[in-house]
Amino acid sequence: CGVMKFFKCPCCNKLHFTRINGLSFENPYKTLSEFSIKKRLKCGKCHNNLAIFVNNKTSETKIIWEEYYKVYDDAFQKQKDLQAEKDRILNIEDDKEKQSQLEVVLKKIRKIQNEVSTNQSKLRIKARVISPEASAGMTERLS
Repeated sequence: CGVMKFFKCPCCNKLHFTRINGLSFENPYKTLSEFSIKKRLKCGKCHNNLAIFVNNKTSETKIIWEEYYKVYDDAFQKQKDLQAEKDRILNIEDDKEKQSQLEVVLKKIRKIQNEVSTNQSKLRIKARVISPEASAGMTERLS
C-alpha cells in the first residue's frame, strides 16, 4: 500500500500529495549517497523533475529539484579533488612554488563555484518565467 507523503515543490512551492511504496530508484547523486530515491515525479505546476529521498539510517526525507541539484552534485567531486590538491600544495617547502600552485588551484575552485552559481541562477530565472508567482522565497527554498 505505501505511505502517503505531503510535500512542497522546492521550486514553485506547489503542494503535492503522493504515495511512496517500497520501491527504490537508482541514486546517481554522490552528495546524497546515504539516501535512497523513493519516488520521482514531475511537478504539475512548474514541470520540473522532482525526487523524494529517504535517509537509509534516520528516515529523514529530502525533496530535490533534480536538474537544479545535479549542478551542485556534479561540481562536488571536482571541488573535493581540488581541495585535496590544495592540501597537497600547502605541504610544499618552497614558498614561491607553493604560492604559484596555490593561486592556480584557488582559481580553479572559484571557477567551479561560479559555474554552479551561474547555472543554478539560470534555472531559477527559467522557473520564474514559467511560474512567476513562484518567485517568492524560491532562493531560500533551494538553499
